[in-house]
Amino acid sequence: MFTNTHTYKHLEEVNFEELARCTEDFNGAQLKAVCIEAGMIALRENKDSLDHHAFMEGINEVRAKKKMDLKYYA
Repeated sequence: MFTNTHTYKHLEEVNFEELARCTEDFNGAQLKAVCIEAGMIALRENKDSLDHHAFMEGINEVRAKKKMDLKYYA
């Protein structure tokens, strides 16, 4: 995930090890989506940098979309 965040301004308090544990089953596109969602959340809250809370909310958003996209065919 760290490679996707190099263009984003984030606070030093962001715990990337915890974020990595929460996103072990994500692929690269999903990790990028987490960063984009975190940025959108920070914008909605009028923040000029990303904090740990924004990343965790971004993970929750992407995880919810991931579950909705599952379609099973018989």
